[in-house]
Amino acid sequence: MQFEDREQRNERPKEASRNLPMVVLLVLVSIICALLYIGWKYMSDDTSTADDLTAAPADTVANAIKVQPTDEETEAEEQTASEALPEISVPTVGNKEQASKPADETDAKKEKTKEEKPKEDKKVSIPTGGETYTHTVGEGETFFGIANRFNVKKETLKAMNPGVEENGIKVGVTRLKVRIKAVHTVGPGDILRVVGTKYDVPVNLIMQANKKTKNFAERGEKLIIPYPTKE
Repeated sequence: MQFEDREQRNERPKEASRNLPMVVLLVLVSIICALLYIGWKYMSDDTSTADDLTAAPADTVANAIKVQPTDEETEAEEQTASEALPEISVPTVGNKEQASKPADETDAKKEKTKEEKPKEDKKVSIPTGGETYTHTVGEGETFFGIANRFNVKKETLKAMNPGVEENGIKVGVTRLKVRIKAVHTVGPGDILRVVGTKYDVPVNLIMQANKKTKNFAERGEKLIIPYPTKE
């Protein structure tokens, strides 16, 4: 009895073992079919792409043949282009005289233009009124220094002394004419401030014209009164 019970316990279900191989077989078949379908799809896509690439050059060549101009159109375009270009005259190589003529003519024109333009001399207006004072050049004085001393422009001093060169003045010899406002003789109570107020000239200009270092004037002294502004 014990032996029979063990045999009954060890028995396996026969139906389950029979169905298992069928399931595995179906799964394998399905995988194979799927792989075949994917391969066929891939091959068909490659074929269509290759057809497109092969057809493209043919279309391009056909379009190029259609667009290519004829011989008559090419000649017309070349003629139009040649008419549009300006004519350029190139001098002959080796003929130096012809090549140098334009440059010589240009230089000649420039020289003529310079000659035709008259030199405009700056007219210097000499102050009217006042007095003309003759000054003898002293030690260490220059043309510009004398003009500055009497508060006149260098051009005005030169216009009043046309025969004198700026660098040709000599101490104790050269005499320069200078335009001043007046010559004042110092009287009783005449101090420089009073004299300056009388002639409407700053005191420092009166001291400068008379080479004074102190604000002092002696009775009977003659003071040179310059113009208050440079003229």
